[in-house]
Amino acid sequence: MTSYYGNYKEEKHPLAARIWGHRLRIGQHWIEYMLEFLSVLSGFQYRLGQGLPAREDEAGYLETYRVPRRLGLRRFVFYDEREKNRDSRDTHAVAELRRRLSHLMPGPNGSVNDEVVEQVRSLLRSFSAIEEERSWFAKSLFPVHEEFLLWEGQRSRSVQQEYQWSIEELEPYELDRGIEFTTRNFFARGGELYYLMISAGTEGQHEQRAYIGRRLRELLTQQNQSLGKIAREIDITWCQRNGASQAYVTGTLGWILDPDCALYRQIANDLATFLNNDLDSLECLELLAHLIGFHVVCYIYHRAHPASHPEGHASGSCAYACRPTILVDLLGDQDGGVMREQSAALLREQDDLQLRQARDLVAEKLRIWADQLPLGEELDEYLDEKVKEYFQLGQTRAKGKYETALHEVRAQYRVAADRERLLQRFGDVVFEGLSGEFRKNFLGIHRKIGRAIGLIAPRKGPQVRFVLGDTLLKTLVMAMLPPGEQLPFGTFLEQLYLHYGIVVGPGEARAAELMARVRINEEYYARNRDALLERMQRAGLLTQYSDATSLVRRR
Repeated sequence: MTSYYGNYKEEKHPLAARIWGHRLRIGQHWIEYMLEFLSVLSGFQYRLGQGLPAREDEAGYLETYRVPRRLGLRRFVFYDEREKNRDSRDTHAVAELRRRLSHLMPGPNGSVNDEVVEQVRSLLRSFSAIEEERSWFAKSLFPVHEEFLLWEGQRSRSVQQEYQWSIEELEPYELDRGIEFTTRNFFARGGELYYLMISAGTEGQHEQRAYIGRRLRELLTQQNQSLGKIAREIDITWCQRNGASQAYVTGTLGWILDPDCALYRQIANDLATFLNNDLDSLECLELLAHLIGFHVVCYIYHRAHPASHPEGHASGSCAYACRPTILVDLLGDQDGGVMREQSAALLREQDDLQLRQARDLVAEKLRIWADQLPLGEELDEYLDEKVKEYFQLGQTRAKGKYETALHEVRAQYRVAADRERLLQRFGDVVFEGLSGEFRKNFLGIHRKIGRAIGLIAPRKGPQVRFVLGDTLLKTLVMAMLPPGEQLPFGTFLEQLYLHYGIVVGPGEARAAELMARVRINEEYYARNRDALLERMQRAGLLTQYSDATSLVRRR
């Protein structure tokens, strides 16, 4: 029986959400997973396990997270003459804010100096994390302090020019009107899912749960306090200009499936081990973003595995049964591309597994519904009704194709009266109707994140394959090894495979049964292993001794 963790609602959901939770979406920038996770965590006062229906009777329980909008700060930093969606309200708001700030940031001898304001803006913008082709209300800063966390907004275009001729007459609060912060159809909220994963993985582990929250609070509030103070003063200045206190966004968590899944515990353990570091805050956050991205990819692969089933997740057997096979290519062209081709094939296989998992879910649901058919109802009509209650069929075009194909299936079924044939054909029609949205908005997520964090290369071009970038490699070492501990290189490779399914050398290839399946010489795997050893030694992550002992350690 399917079980949920979070705030599941029995309503229509996209096909991908039925497998991977609500929700992940390809439009999300890879670093947004960290930004959203930190925002949600701070919105719950750095306490994991909040926002869950079963906790309502707990002392100090928080039902929703609460995040400052920080519109003044975001508009000050990102709205300028290059803004692609310029709006007279925003132009006026920026001018008003800069005018007020110029009196708070005086130049030499106390004079009003716009140059000082512009220098402050340039300083803050140097911490830009997400810009690309986005409007100012959807851009973000790197979270060097809690005050830099910006919750994504969306300006309603329907009222964009409403006040263009009377802008001077508007009250300050009206300049912010029409900006939406909570539309779940627009926001991906992958950071919410990561918060749920960590919360699920720390259930019953009170010390670990408190430690993760405490360390992240320290990272975001005790470092770079001067920068945080500047950011807060700018935003408070805008709030005071509006004659109001700081405004907040209130959010309710989504949901994930199978709360007892062993992967959640592994993810939580990784995060706790990683956070036990004395890195500079900027480097720590950069590596944290890589770790979260890696965990999201592992999560996608874990639930796409053919062995993924509620019983296995509930028992914990999924830890080995759902282990992916990630063959990393460390040789490039040194072996004539042999390892590269096999790695690329296994990457393509992950696409196939995700599609197969989606197709199998459709077939499974149809069979369950068919077995529940009420007396006196036609099977085809009943299945059509259940499909429309359970899944989102997407755009009108997809619905139209679905209806046309369904009509043909009904005509064939009513003549042949073949139940099994109907279920098979109906499943094909439903999957075809849902697969367009699935391919467009979900299937490419693992590749997009993988490229960004250095798990997949190249960023563009042919021969896309699994790799291990230097930053990701360092991140994984810190997630696996507590400070002061060392691991023999061979043991480290074994742990990479056992924890994440990463295959480097011949030992891991045998464990993953790649020797027989791929049928390439063991020598290639051995050279792949040696290439990683050399890279780790150059990166300061491994020490080689005269007796041929090689020990992996944190740098």
